[in-house]
Amino acid sequence: MINTGKKKHQYTQTNNGKAYFYYRKSLTINGKTRTITASNAKEWAEKAETAKKEAGDNYEVAEKKLTVKQLAEVFKKDGESYAPKTYQEREYILRLYIVPELGHLKLKSLKNIHIREFYDKVIGTNGGGIKKLEHVHKILNKMLNWAVENEIAIPRNPISKGLIKSIKHTASRSKREEHQELELSYEDAVLLLKEVKGKPAEIIFHLQMLHGLRIGEALGMTWENIDLEKNTITVNQQLQDISMKLRKGTRFETDSYQITTVPKTVRSQRVIPLQKPTRRLLLNGPEAGRYGIVCKGVNGGGITYSNFRCRYFLPTIQALGLNLKTHDLRIFFGSWHLGVNKTDIMTVSKWMGHRDPRVTLSTYAKVIEELEEESRDSIGTAMVPV
Repeated sequence: MINTGKKKHQYTQTNNGKAYFYYRKSLTINGKTRTITASNAKEWAEKAETAKKEAGDNYEVAEKKLTVKQLAEVFKKDGESYAPKTYQEREYILRLYIVPELGHLKLKSLKNIHIREFYDKVIGTNGGGIKKLEHVHKILNKMLNWAVENEIAIPRNPISKGLIKSIKHTASRSKREEHQELELSYEDAVLLLKEVKGKPAEIIFHLQMLHGLRIGEALGMTWENIDLEKNTITVNQQLQDISMKLRKGTRFETDSYQITTVPKTVRSQRVIPLQKPTRRLLLNGPEAGRYGIVCKGVNGGGITYSNFRCRYFLPTIQALGLNLKTHDLRIFFGSWHLGVNKTDIMTVSKWMGHRDPRVTLSTYAKVIEELEEESRDSIGTAMVPV
């Protein structure tokens, strides 16, 4: 089995002070990934052809024998070309769920019935629930589509459209129910900000609730990205916690517990108005400390997500009797702007860094529906005074 992939990368190296480019792309042969480097695309193609010829007659045999476990190894390796969180999610789901249950099956023999039974087990006996099933389905579906796109053993994805539709429907219903349960009211939000006033991680609550930052973006916010004169915040990086053991041997390997990466999408890199309460909070601190990460840990670097959650977030919401996740603070920002401040959806989408306004529409459909209900008879009232 041979796959040349579709991704092309040019890299720069320096030799004796002079920069030059070289061409690098991965090649999958019989379930094993090789990275071929050449001075240009033509030379790379020649090297790839040589590797293919060396594989010879083993191609048909390998395609018939390729198992889900072998595909998973290649797919996991491919994840190194993406963000570290993407790689971590692939590795985790493949290792704990997909490979133990489906790994022994030949890829060509994998049927929809196998996957449906596997999904039933994830949501039932494993106690995973719909959220876990969503994650498992996302990785398995992506892996099988990746195999099809790269012509690895199967001509089409064995997961039926009916099964995909069923999962999406169940997940959508579950999210709507959960959103109703976990929705942070304006009154609770006020209490929450009062509860964290003067505490070490107060700024993180401000960045999420008053500016709509994702938790990684809030933890990774630096003083250099805050303009106290123009009153703006620039979001262009985030801090992520990735297991050092998991990163070993990958391009993400470092001596740090955290990795600084770019935000989730291109639109996630954005400029947001700095709110007055947050500006006052920032100015309260010593001027000498206005450099690097805003919310510093004991070593002067950023604090980890797990540290923030366990030491600051959970004790705060438990003290107030709330049932929330850190992401609900960001959701409050969108809900408040759409439902109370009546900010237009294009602006809210831009400030939140959604890849598309349709994501905002989908996430806040309930809020928008309530707004429409409130304004249903407003034109008649305005034009015909009572």
